[in-house]
Amino acid sequence: MMEKTLHREKKYGGGGRIDGLDILRSLAAFYVVLNHSIEPPYHLNLEYVSSMPFRAKIFCFAGFTLGRSGVPIFLLLSGYLLVSREYDAQKTLQFYKNNLLSLLLTWEIWILIYNLFLMWFNKKPFDIGTYIRNVFFLQKVDLNHTWYIPMIIGMYIFLPYAANILHTVSTEILLIFMIIVYGYLYIVSSINLFLLANSLPQLISQLDLSYSGNVYGFYLLLGYCIRRWEIEINKLLKRPVVVLGIVGVLVCNYLLTIYTQITLYDKQYAYNVWYNYFSMPLIGIAWFLLLKNVQLKIGKSIITQTSMCSFGIYLLHRPVQMIIIRWIEKIGDKSIEMIVNVVGTYLLTFCIVWIICRVPHCGKIFFMYKEKPVAYRM
Repeated sequence: MMEKTLHREKKYGGGGRIDGLDILRSLAAFYVVLNHSIEPPYHLNLEYVSSMPFRAKIFCFAGFTLGRSGVPIFLLLSGYLLVSREYDAQKTLQFYKNNLLSLLLTWEIWILIYNLFLMWFNKKPFDIGTYIRNVFFLQKVDLNHTWYIPMIIGMYIFLPYAANILHTVSTEILLIFMIIVYGYLYIVSSINLFLLANSLPQLISQLDLSYSGNVYGFYLLLGYCIRRWEIEINKLLKRPVVVLGIVGVLVCNYLLTIYTQITLYDKQYAYNVWYNYFSMPLIGIAWFLLLKNVQLKIGKSIITQTSMCSFGIYLLHRPVQMIIIRWIEKIGDKSIEMIVNVVGTYLLTFCIVWIICRVPHCGKIFFMYKEKPVAYRM
């Protein structure tokens, strides 16, 4: 691990940000906005999708599938940057202070903001009981992106200890573990989709893999593995045939996921791809490998700023999007509504976050924004 860290510091000079990771974080934020921009105009329920023309279905699920890859990229980044670290007692306390506690405090602020927004948006009185349950993670905030942060907080609680254990696991054992988890959490659930759609009995896994972090923990593990075997991976990425193969994996799995959703809807089974579908880790890995080593010659400043604002974009995009939808829903063309929604929301949210972050300490309080673009630390 020390050899790889030194290699990384030599490659990037030990001080600057990593362009490829900034690109991935900016892209992931855009994909999350895209994902939530598809659902309002297309509804994504059986009755509505069944009435859509075939071209509209392709456009809808192509955008939706692309949007779904945002969360896997974010989780891969977390595994790559956080699980790859070695944690002694001091670094564990530092992690809890800088990552877990900061995230928890910021999230509690946003729970209040969301409740106030929903009170205004829905023209309903403030529900103190709902707010208190939200604060103590006993009820989900009524916005469809808010499941992510409680999941990450749960991961962070045990991350330093899980990371230290992973560093001691041999490559062979780690690969066996990954194959088992992927098979039971992803392959079995994917097979069950088609069994359900054809009214056949489901496969019921008897293994409890919740100790592994379940579906989302697997993405963290994949990010860690990319970091752990980075020297070997980078050597392979220098071969054009390998890069072409990764592009092929990305395109094939992307098209297959679109086809799966359209086919299941045609069979009168409503399925909007989720993160436990077998192709989603492959799509996430492909994006990560293709972009992680990119070094920018132009546009570096805007990508850096977008990356630094990506968490703020995630936090703010749904309220902004809900307001925008009221203005664009009369357009009448669903595809244009979606494009205006995603581009308008992404740009407007970025501008709002960027402006707020110019106010001293506000960026840190509301968006965990670093006052200066600090280097990535391994």
